[in-house]
Formats: sequence, C-alpha cells, structure tokens
Amino acid sequence: MTNLLQWCSGVSRWLAWLGGAALLLSAGLISLDVVFRALWKVTYFESFEFSTYAFAIATAMGMSYALVTRAHIRIELLYVTLPEKWRAWLDVWSYAGLSVVSVVLVYWCAQTVLSNFQSGARSNSSLSIPLVWPQGIWLLGLAWLAVLSTLYAVYGLASSLRGRTSDTNRMLGMASLQEEIEAGTGQEQR
Repeated sequence: MTNLLQWCSGVSRWLAWLGGAALLLSAGLISLDVVFRALWKVTYFESFEFSTYAFAIATAMGMSYALVTRAHIRIELLYVTLPEKWRAWLDVWSYAGLSVVSVVLVYWCAQTVLSNFQSGARSNSSLSIPLVWPQGIWLLGLAWLAVLSTLYAVYGLASSLRGRTSDTNRMLGMASLQEEIEAGTGQEQR
C-alpha cells in the first residue's frame, strides 16, 4: 500500500506542475494582451478566457498535491495536545470527510461536464471552445483528489485498526508536527 501511495504522490506532483504551467502560460498570455492593447489597441489571445480555465484546472490539480504533502490548513490548538492515538483517529476522520466531499463534488461536476457535452456547449467568446475540454481536465483533477483522499482514508483506517497509530500519524498527520517530532527525536538521540 505504501508503494501505491508513493506512486500517487508522484502523480500528484506531476499534476501540480501541470497546473502551475497552465497558470504560467495564462500569465504570459495576459501580459501579451496588455502589451498588444497598449500598443495596437487590439486583443489577440483571449487571455481572460484562458486564465479562467487555467485557474480552475490548477486549483483542481493542486488540491491533490496539497493532500499528499499535507499542506492543507488544520486548526492545531486542540490537535497537538491530544495523545497519538486520538490524533490518528482525527486524521482518519478528516480524510474520510474529505473523501466524501470530493466524491460528491466529482459527481456534480461530472453532471455538468456531461450536460455540456450532450448539448455541445461552447464558450461565449470568439474562440468558441467546446466547454467539455477545459471542464473535462478540471474534472480529472477533482476525480484524482477523490481517489487519493479515499486511498489515504482507507490506509489510515486500516493502519489505525491494526494499532499502528504512528504510521497513521506519519502518513496523514500534520506535516509541521511530524517534522517537530522527528527533529526532537533526532536531538534526543545525540
């Protein structure tokens, strides 16, 4: 299971880079549009439309990377004072909740993409892009988040049920807390 999660982490990193590249590309197009408007009073690149798609896609792709790097925000006031076993179960609960929310989100987003595919909906711009393309990429990012959060929740549940709460904390717990614990352990061993 750990190898699967490591592979998923690599895929998430690649998707985050893809989302970042889309944002960088849209920033370049916006810059070119600004220059062209200033010099020649014309817009060639439809940068607003592309940047809207890029932002949605980058957000969807980046959420799975935030999950695997544990970069999401948590309220640690109570969490850090709890015993390891309770923290592990709270982590499992939070990943299970994220899994449910992301699966529901994927369902409704898939309905939107399917509806736009069936109706042949296109963007309301001079580009007239079929909406199924940017929305389909967006949906893939959200679906990856749903799969990943479910995998992590299952791993955490299985690990906690076996009594290996330290494994659960290492995989699902707060990144900063885990680093502090490891740093403290390293200093004690010296």
